[in-house]
Order: sequence, then structure tokens, then C-alpha cells
Amino acid sequence: MPKITVLTVVLAVILITVILAILLVNHPTSPTGKAKLILWITPWGVGNYTVPSWAIPGVVLAYQCNDPQASMIWINWALYTIQQYVNEDRPVFINIFCEIYQPSYRWRGTLDYISVPQFIVQDLKKINPSGRGFYIGFSEEAACVANATCRENMIKIYDELRAEFPEANFFYYASGGEDVNNVLALAKGANLTLVGYDIWDYRYVNGVVTVPDYLINNLKALKSSGFNIMVGEVGFRYCDEKAYVEPANWNIKFTWNCTAPAVYMSQVLGELTSSLHPGFIGIWAWNDNTFGVVLNPFLISALENYTKG
Repeated sequence: MPKITVLTVVLAVILITVILAILLVNHPTSPTGKAKLILWITPWGVGNYTVPSWAIPGVVLAYQCNDPQASMIWINWALYTIQQYVNEDRPVFINIFCEIYQPSYRWRGTLDYISVPQFIVQDLKKINPSGRGFYIGFSEEAACVANATCRENMIKIYDELRAEFPEANFFYYASGGEDVNNVLALAKGANLTLVGYDIWDYRYVNGVVTVPDYLINNLKALKSSGFNIMVGEVGFRYCDEKAYVEPANWNIKFTWNCTAPAVYMSQVLGELTSSLHPGFIGIWAWNDNTFGVVLNPFLISALENYTKG
């Protein structure tokens, strides 16, 4: 056998050190690229509002846009829930739902105006004066974002909120059909921290659920424009074998299978992580009666497993 000298050992150590340095430069700390999960909590859902520690609580602050006082039960619930998580020193996403619920429901995506009552802003300031740890924003305001006048007003509202909460972060995520150029115009004008899309459209082939190319491409366009991206909502009906079919339609008759949505969720989270590396992925929803993660232990396990490793 050849004799191993001190010089040989030293040279070997130097070589290994150089190789490791190169690897660490190209792959610093070997990141997994996994997103942080937001579990959206709704005021109309079941009673368990306690988001587990492996996810970030997202509170849906919903109110009657043309008559906020008519929604005080929901508003007070949201403020109380936000307060609890602030007390725990946890970050909180606040999703402002300015919709019309009475006399007939009008989704916020069809409204050509947004109004945030001052009393809600002031109550939030009492909870968290600087906004540190808050992520505040709107979602799926399709008609408003597509309208230049309404979009400018929306930017003004973001500016006003930033003035009230100087340490907060601000987001917007679009519904699937929104023009990416309009979304970019909003994100640039409002100087948003996070911008993205929700995902309520899937493809199913041979047992695998995937995200359509147009949604992936929209998210890539936002990312290539320099923005940190989020996927605002990923959702499946909670115990439905065909949860990927019209997934946002809560009137579809369930084909009962509680393991199926957990499998689909894992597939979609894996695809989003590998193709986009978003900073955050919102899960719809923790406690909603139709999509409720809390009602399906298999889905809870799939989400928790995603956050590990």
C-alpha cells in the first residue's frame, strides 16, 4: 500500500473543503423550497378556529360591502380571532372580503368598488398599532382590478392601509381568469409584498391531479417581474373522490372518499413547489363546511407532512 503522508492528508482536506464550498455556493443550506402554508379560517364555518403551529393563520374578514354594520357578528369574530393570534405572537394573514350577502349574494369578484370601513381599520390598530406580523390584502377582486378607475382606488386603499400599518406586509391574489397585466399593474402601483393567483381549476390524468399551464404561466410571469409570489388558495371538497371536478362548487354531490383529497393536495403542493417555489400557499379552508381541512384527518396529515423536512 502507498504510504499516506501528512501532505497527502492536508491536500485531501483542502480539496474536500473546496468542493463543499462550491456546493454551498450553488445550494446554500440545501433549501427545500417549500412554501409556508396559510390555513384560511372563515366566519361561516365550523367552530374549531385553532390553526396548528405548523401553519400560518389566515383570517377571512368578511362584511356586507354596502352595509358593514349588518355584518358585525362576522367582523367581531374576525377581530377577536386576529387578537388571539397576535397575543400568541404569530403572523396573521388578513383577507378583506368586501362582498354583498343580502338580499342576494354578490361575489366580490363582480363588484366594481371596494370600501374598507374606518372603524375596522381603527379596531385593527388597537390590536396591532404598527401592523408588525400582519399580511393585509384583498383577493379575487376581478372586476375591480380589470377596471382602471377601480384599480387606482384600490391602490389608494393599499396606500392608506400602509400609512396606518407601516410594518405590515400587503398582498393580492387573483382569481384564475384575471389578466396578468392588470394584476401586475395593481402590484406595481400598490408596491405589494406578495402577489399571486388562486387555483380552482385542475387537470386529472391517470390518478394524478395537476395545475393547468395557464395558471402556472401567470404565476411565472408575476415572479419574472420581480415579485414574491403566493398561491392564494388551493382547495378541494374535503371528502370527495372527485374533489378536482369543479372544486369550488359546493353544490356537487359528494362521492365519499376522505383519502382522495389528501392525495390530490399532496400532488398539487408538490407540483407548485417544484415548478414555482412560492413563498406562501393558502389552503381553503381550515373550517369551511364544504372544504374544511379540520373535518378530514387525512388532509391534515398531508398538509403537516408537506411542512416537514
